[in-house]
Parts: sequence; C-alpha cells; structure tokens
Amino acid sequence: MNDTLFDTKVLDNFEQEFQQVHDDINPKIHSRIAPLIFAIKGLKQEINQVFADFIRETNKATDVLRIKDMFEAVLMEYNLREKESNKLMEAILQNDSKQIRQISQLLKEIRELQHEVNQFQRQSEVKRQRQCGIFKGNPTDFKKQNTQIIDETSIYDWVVDIDFITSINSTGWKVWLSPKMINQEIINIKALEGATVAVTGLYDKGKTFVLNSLTMSNLPSGKKVTTRGISFKHVNVDNGTKLILVDTAGTYSPVKIENELSIVDKEATETFISDLVFDLADYFLCVVNDFTSLDQRYLDRLSRNLQQSPNKTFREIIVIHNLKDVESTEILEHVWSTQVTQIYANGTLQKTKVAALNPINKQLQEKHVLWFKTPYTRHVCIVNDDCNLGKSLNPWVFSLLRYWLKAVFIPVNRSFSVLDCLLIQSRQKLVNFFRKNIKIDLKNTDDPLIKVIKTENEFQDKIQIPQGQVDMSGLITGQQDSFQPATDIIAGDQYIILMDAPGLTNDDVDIQRQNVVTLVKGNKQRPYINQGQLEKSERKYGEFTLTFKIPDIYERQWSYFGVEKGVITIKYDKDKDDI
Repeated sequence: MNDTLFDTKVLDNFEQEFQQVHDDINPKIHSRIAPLIFAIKGLKQEINQVFADFIRETNKATDVLRIKDMFEAVLMEYNLREKESNKLMEAILQNDSKQIRQISQLLKEIRELQHEVNQFQRQSEVKRQRQCGIFKGNPTDFKKQNTQIIDETSIYDWVVDIDFITSINSTGWKVWLSPKMINQEIINIKALEGATVAVTGLYDKGKTFVLNSLTMSNLPSGKKVTTRGISFKHVNVDNGTKLILVDTAGTYSPVKIENELSIVDKEATETFISDLVFDLADYFLCVVNDFTSLDQRYLDRLSRNLQQSPNKTFREIIVIHNLKDVESTEILEHVWSTQVTQIYANGTLQKTKVAALNPINKQLQEKHVLWFKTPYTRHVCIVNDDCNLGKSLNPWVFSLLRYWLKAVFIPVNRSFSVLDCLLIQSRQKLVNFFRKNIKIDLKNTDDPLIKVIKTENEFQDKIQIPQGQVDMSGLITGQQDSFQPATDIIAGDQYIILMDAPGLTNDDVDIQRQNVVTLVKGNKQRPYINQGQLEKSERKYGEFTLTFKIPDIYERQWSYFGVEKGVITIKYDKDKDDI
C-alpha cells in the first residue's frame, strides 16, 4: 500500500511543492487545487483508519469466514476510495494543464510584448539616426554614440559650396569631390550624365529624405546635417533610368548674423542658387509639410517661371506633401482635404495602380495610390515613415513617383557636362546680377578632392549685391535683368488684358493659345550695342513669357490683339453659349 497514491511522503511532497509555487499560480487555479489535495489527504486518512480497524478486528476474530468477509469489506472500501482519489487526481491534472496553457499564453504575450518593445526601440533609434543624418536603412549599423555632424561630401558625388554669392571674388566657391571622383576629370564626365531632378522647397521640409526614398540612396539628412550650396548625386533608377539628383538646403535656412547685410546677402544667395538650379534641372519635385501660404507663393513662383521658360520640356511640378507628423488615417484625410483638394477649384482626384515591396512581409504587392492633378502640378502625400500607416502608404507613393519620372523621361544630350553648364549659367547670372563683366573658372587646389570656382582676376572694388525686387512674402521675384510687363485685367462684357511694354511693337510680341491658356512672349532688346562703356543700367531688358488662364464664360480665342503706344492689349468676347 505504501507505493500507492496514498503514500504519505508522496502527498506531502506534492503539497509542499504546490505551496512553493503558490505565489506564481493564478489564484483561481490555486483555489481549485487546494481543496482537491485536502480531499485526497482525507481519503488517505480514512483508508488508514479502515486498515487499522481491520487489523484490530482480525486479532479478535476466530472465525475464518468472518475474517474473509471483513477483508472483502476493507478491499471494497479501499477500491471506492482509490477510485474517488483517481478522480480527484485527474481534476488536479486538469487544473495543472490549465495552468500550463495559461503559462504558455502568458509566455506568448510576453514574447509579443517584447517584440513590440524591440520594435519601439528600433523605431526610436531610426528616428534618432534620421535626426542625426546617419540612417542607412538598418539602425543596427550605427553605434548610438555616433552623433557627429555628417560630412555630405562623402556621400554626394560633388558639392558646390556657395556660402555667399559675393565670395566668388575673394575665397571663391569650393567644389568638394567624393573620393571616387579623384581619378576622373569632372569637367569631361559623360558616362555619368543624365536628366537632372531638382528637389526644391523651403528649408527643412524633408527634401533629402524624399531623394533617398525615391532613389534608394543614402544621402545624409536630418537635424544634424547641413547641406551646402548645391549637391549632386548620379543614380540609376530601376537599372535603366539615369538621373542626376540636385539637392539644396532650401529657401529660408537659418542665417549667421555677422553684419546688417547678412540676411540680405543670404536671401540673395538663396535666390541665386534657386535660379541656378532652375536652369540646370529638367524635372522638379517640390517638397512641403503643412501647405502654408508661404509654400504656396514659392510653388506659384516656381510654376510661373517654369511655364514662362522656353527651354523646359516637362512643365508640371510634382508636389510631395511630406506629412512627417501624421500617423493616423483620420488626420491624413483631414489634412489632404483641407490643404490640397479644397484649395484647388480646377483640380481632379486621380488613382493609379502601382507595385511596391511591402516592408512588413517583404512581398511585392499592388495598390492604388490617390493623387491630385491641377493644370500645372501633381500632388501626392507621404506620412511618418516609421509608423504603420507610413509602411502601408509611402512605398507605393515613391513607386508612383519613380513611374512618373520614367514615363516622362527624355534622354538629355548636352553639349556640356553638368558642371560646365553650371559654370556657364553662373557666369551669365553673375554678369546680370552685379552688372559687371565677370569671368569665372574652375581652379585646382593642393587637395585633389577640392577645387574652387573663382573669378579669373579679383576686382579691386568689392562686389556688392544690388537692390532687388522683393514681393510681400519676402521672396525675391524674377531675374535681376529680366523685363516683366506690369499687367491690368478687366472682366466685364469683355475680358481685357493690358500690359505695359514701352518700346515694343507688334513684331516684338508673339501670342499663342493652348486650350484655355493664352501665352504672350516678347523680347525687349537694348537699343544700344557696343556704343561705349555702360556707366549706369536701371532699365530692364530681355525675353519674357506670361500666361493667362481665360475664364470659362469667355471665348478661348481673343477677338483683338495689338500693341499701341507701348501697351499690349488683348480682348476676349463672352462665350455665345453662355449668353
């Protein structure tokens, strides 16, 4: 009997172990198991008492049949209690199984919680690395203490460091080359040529982040990165489309105040860089966050310049709304509605199906991407790249952007390299800007990775920034030496456009119609050429292009066009179908 379930040591050991894990067991399970152990111990005591009574009675009995009957009775009592004890033990084992299942579920929840904690830590590290400008797609690639400011010259192919436009005559503009460019003569690089894509916008809007995501590059970006002047990177998108990325710090970057003209010098330099990038670029991406009125004025200026430029083949601007603080669908829908669809009366919602690699399951997946189209812009939005919404949206938006660039891509056959074009355009703009005959050249230094763009001969007089034309927002408008006619528009029985154009005749002005848009092009030429030294020059000359969208209630074709007494006049009659 000592080997049975009723062995006292077995029960005592079991109860002792049960008490030791009492604090780790769910109270509900403990309340069910404890009475079962108590009942088993009660059965043990009863059977011990039955055997004790049997031994005592057999010592008194003299009849064998009596002893036999007593033994059968004891055996029956024993079997009944053993059966009852087995049932109790099964109940204990069932509760034990419940506890095991509960522990398994708890372990599963702990693992899931640990995964969420690890994911949160990873996302926090990604955000930190983005702000430090050291994120390259894998946060484990960097040590946490590596937070120094990143030198973007080690990432870009070459950087033109235009700190101030006026330094061209003193220290010059440094051209920083990446180490891989040492053995190449950058002036004659042809294999690396391609269409240029400029990512424009105001300061700290996420332009470099957009470039990285668009081209799978590792350009430095973040709060600890200071982009110098104009930076260039040659990339091959989807192993077929060669592009040259053009990155800048953006307009309205912080200014180091050294004198009362520091802000003026900085704004003039930013405008010079912006105009230079405009001339170099074939395609434009404009990055905004919250679409403020200042962003709208910037975009409007860029759009007007693009429409008026005779040398641009692709005249649409791709506007990327970088909503980096948005992490929920509800807020995204609200911002998209209030900052995009509701402010453009003549725009339409579009939907395009594209494929992208799902960052969660690493599988190629197709999705529809919503975007908004206006006559001169295309709008898309991205959100916080580290949240779940960003993982389900951003990859497909960038896939759509790559599709657009490939779809409108036209191979560029330049007579000069991009750096040659930069030198040529810089010289022309410097001449117009300072109204001096300035010649610049690319010069070597003792460091093979550094060249300098500088005037061939330093001027004795210090180069100073002329007073520019500034609009109400603070943006310097137009080219420094470009003529732009002042315009009045009258809407009544006729739609009348009046433009001041002193000195021009009908032969100097060309008018064209593109659907509901009228284009007016002209050229105000100087009346003197090589007639002596120019002592003073305040009048504006040069080519101009103006665009006018004619309201729907008027005919698209003008009824009168003429230039008389220095005024260009265009008249439109009302649409007969609307009368």
